[in-house]
Amino acid sequence: MLSEENIRSKMKTARCGSNVVYLYETGSTNDYAKSIAHEAQDGTLVVADCQVSGKGRLGRNWNSPHGVGIFMSLILKDGLKADKAPMITIVAAMAVMKALDRQCDNSTDVSIKWPNDIVINGKKVCGILTEMKTVGDSSQYVVVGIGINVNNESFADDISRVATSMYIEEGKRFDRSDIVCDVMEEFEKYYGMFLENENLSSIKEEYNSRLVNMNNEVEIIRQDGNYRAQSLGMDEDGGLIVRRQDGSLETVVSGEVSVRGVYGYV
Repeated sequence: MLSEENIRSKMKTARCGSNVVYLYETGSTNDYAKSIAHEAQDGTLVVADCQVSGKGRLGRNWNSPHGVGIFMSLILKDGLKADKAPMITIVAAMAVMKALDRQCDNSTDVSIKWPNDIVINGKKVCGILTEMKTVGDSSQYVVVGIGINVNNESFADDISRVATSMYIEEGKRFDRSDIVCDVMEEFEKYYGMFLENENLSSIKEEYNSRLVNMNNEVEIIRQDGNYRAQSLGMDEDGGLIVRRQDGSLETVVSGEVSVRGVYGYV
């Protein structure tokens, strides 16, 4: 079972997760974190055993039952420029990937699907949703929401093609408190790297080495029409560089498009 006591006793960070708020059930941890962000100390981590209104990118629902997953939101109050804050989602993706590397067998393929989906053996195991409140051109606070499928034994038919869990892929159960603390430890490290230049230049090479659609043909999905292109990796601002079929290069931005594999999810 997750508990505030378990998480606090295992947390080794100085900042991220320095204060823990544990909820047995909530609507969504991002919504709860936003409701307390003004008064909460920087680095407060909200963790719930269950979400009844979990959400992902583009307003999608996130399956969040009791007892199996990790649903958490981190509050950051650095006052970053509003155009820099969205890059934190890449920082979070790196942190989750490295934390799952610690937990999974060496033979397990843990990768990133641009921009921030963590996949194991080609299926999604984690989603990340970053939200912020701005004052002028600066962020008043940033909330980084992370949902990880840990001990789920199965998924509904409509998502089983693309979703998986650590339990399904590894055949064993995991201590969710350990994973929460591992993610915070890795996040603190990568976030410090990000803050040095307020871009992803120091993370880009490692990120691209774990990008599941690197050099693959992908489908770019946008409101004015879809097209196919070759994925060439992330740039230092978090955009995906692609080569269109006419040979021209373009950088696509995650808030404006979705990227899928031509023959499947990745």
